[in-house]
Amino acid sequence: MKVEEEVLSRVKPTPEEDARIIDIAAKLEARVMDTAAAKGQDIQPYLVGSIAKNTHLKDPDADMFLLFDPKVPRETLEKVGLAIGREAIGGREHYAEHPYIKGHFMGIRADIVPAYRIIDSSQKMTAVDRTPFHTEYVKANLKPELRDHVRLLKAFMKGIGAYGADAKTMGFSGYLCELLIIRFGGFGKLLENAVGWRTGMRLELGDRTGRKFDGSLTFIDPVDPNRNVASALSHDNLALFIAAARVYTEKSALEFFFPNPIEIQNIQEINKTLAGRGNIISLTMPRPDLIDDILYPQMQKFERNVAQHLEHGEFVVMDSFSHALEEKLVIIMELQSATLPGAMLHRGPPVPVQENSKSFLAKWRSSPDALSAPFIKDGCWHVIARRKHTSAIELLESAIQDIDAGKDLNRNRGEIVMHDSVPDDDNILEALSHYLDRRMPWDR
Repeated sequence: MKVEEEVLSRVKPTPEEDARIIDIAAKLEARVMDTAAAKGQDIQPYLVGSIAKNTHLKDPDADMFLLFDPKVPRETLEKVGLAIGREAIGGREHYAEHPYIKGHFMGIRADIVPAYRIIDSSQKMTAVDRTPFHTEYVKANLKPELRDHVRLLKAFMKGIGAYGADAKTMGFSGYLCELLIIRFGGFGKLLENAVGWRTGMRLELGDRTGRKFDGSLTFIDPVDPNRNVASALSHDNLALFIAAARVYTEKSALEFFFPNPIEIQNIQEINKTLAGRGNIISLTMPRPDLIDDILYPQMQKFERNVAQHLEHGEFVVMDSFSHALEEKLVIIMELQSATLPGAMLHRGPPVPVQENSKSFLAKWRSSPDALSAPFIKDGCWHVIARRKHTSAIELLESAIQDIDAGKDLNRNRGEIVMHDSVPDDDNILEALSHYLDRRMPWDR
């Protein structure tokens, strides 16, 4: 059996599974209709997403939109739509560009999304009003024989870790995968083309030319030329896809779709891996009760700000990493050295700048932190000064509560525990195992 045939046998729903999925979607539609009617609301349920387009994998999400009359006030749409969603499937409110309810219904994941019923995507009043037009576009333009090619592409993206436009992944959305197959005419043709892709390239369908976008990749939305379907795609995930396409087109393998998991190492194995490398600093804190679309951007912001604070203290940060576990958040910093000499060269103003030179000399001629008299080098005043922090861990300990992690994480960060060696802590060992295993997913 060829690789792609084997993949489809694993990821494509059987006819029996499909019948069950379609039945659940129909019952979900009936549930929201009954719930809306009980509340006296005139809404139109509309199934969108991969189930509606017949591009779904096994274990899909059921994405149900509640379409309201455009005359309904935005506040009412959100309040009533979310109330219908909570009553229909339970779940929890999420918020990306627009609030919605995420939960489960009859054993499958389900999203209930309030939106406006419009007749043209240019009339959109909320960020999600165009989504039904996405569904109709794919249904009208994706040839039936290409549906399995979409499934292959989604499984490929999942396997390499680049599937999903959420804040955690920053990868390829399902809709983007569908458009790529429509644009290139198949899974293999897409990968052959992707071998030569470059950052910043632009893709379109038909004559729908739109405005210029910044980002790793631009794919003009065929139903809204002012939107980039690939706006969430990070530069790293685009590069990962290009690299994967190059290897796969040379030699296909199941590991691109079903990679081996990262093995969690024990403390002895991790210390052996780190021998001869830089120094590791780890920070752990309780994981707050935040949805992923809020948690991950703020965790990554905290990671960047911790690294910048170390760099301002003249520590060389070779790399950094953040990892969210069930109960903990872990931030990893790998430094060239965790300690610095007690003395540092401090550069002052150019000598011809009179007022600044005067201030510099007045400060450093009498400073207890001056380890030399001010001197001239390359036309500027300099002084050998005592370094305030020679230890990276001490620098962070003195400032960690003031390092910005974003408003929600600042408010919920809890106690931060830091280590400048590898502790025998399961959370940190798991994070370090992910950080240290830099193999491509298909090479594990």
